[in-house]
Parts: sequence; C-alpha cells; structure tokens
Amino acid sequence: MKPTLSAVAVLSALATSAVADSKLPPAGEPEEAAIRTLVSSIPLAVDRAAYDLAEAAFAPEFVIDYTSLWGGEPATMTPSALMDAWRGIVPGFDVTWHELGPVSVTVSGNTATAFVDGRHWIDGELWRPVGNYYWDLQRIEGSWLVTRMEFDMTEEIGDRALTAIAMQRAASQN
Repeated sequence: MKPTLSAVAVLSALATSAVADSKLPPAGEPEEAAIRTLVSSIPLAVDRAAYDLAEAAFAPEFVIDYTSLWGGEPATMTPSALMDAWRGIVPGFDVTWHELGPVSVTVSGNTATAFVDGRHWIDGELWRPVGNYYWDLQRIEGSWLVTRMEFDMTEEIGDRALTAIAMQRAASQN
C-alpha cells in the first residue's frame, strides 16, 4: 500500500521532531569541518598505510614536534621526509590504531587540537603513547594544510622497546 500524502507529512514531521529533540552536537561551520576532516585523516591514513593521503595534509615545509615522545628539538621538514620516517617504523608493527578524540578547532587562530591514543602491537605486545596533538594550519592555495604538528605525550603504556623491533622489521621490508 502506497502511503498517502498525509501519512508522508506525518512521518516527515515526526522525523523533523526527532532530530530537533535529539542530543546531536551543533553542525559546526564549514571551515571547521574542513579542518577536522583534514587532521582526522592523518592518523587513519598512517594506520592504513595510505601515506600519500597523509602527505597531502601538510604544507610544503612544516614544523614537527615529537620532543615529548623522543626528546630532541622540534624539526622543520617536508611531507615526504615525514612519510619516509613513518614508513621507517609503522609498517614494522603488526597493527597500529591511532584513536583520535574530539577535534577542537579555532578558525580565527587557524589551529586544531585533539586527544590521541596510539596503540602499536608486535606479537601481541603493546606500546601505547597517549596524549594530545596540536596542529597549526594555514590556507595555502585554497586548501587548509598543516604548518605545525606537535604531539604532547601525557601517558605511556607498554613497552617502548617495540619501536626498535618495528624499525628493524620495517627496514627489512624495504
């Protein structure tokens, strides 16, 4: 039986009412959405070995700061150099999962932040750095691109020695 126009109107009104009464967050602004999508794509791309997608998120030169994780100083690098570094470790793990928490965006300052919980396994053993990513972005030739990325580790769980094994394994795969 085909619904009548009045039945369609009632169903439409119920659906509209359900959405209006739901606890959905605000839709946000298009620029904020573009930034959230961009920074959210980076950890997923790395976990899926889609390095070309991750590389496309970065400006031609940018600053990376992993000092809370590895020590040293922040470095200026190119996207291809970062992808080479990631290819030198990430494929050596059996699996990785970087769970990105809510991404907060401030468009006037061109920044984004997010909580991240990165899990890395080898033979069932876990290394899990937890912390916050801070991204600075700039609109370059019409697209938002990362100009600075900082990881601020707040907790480390498991065995950091797995990183050395992962690097050896990744090198043998190349």
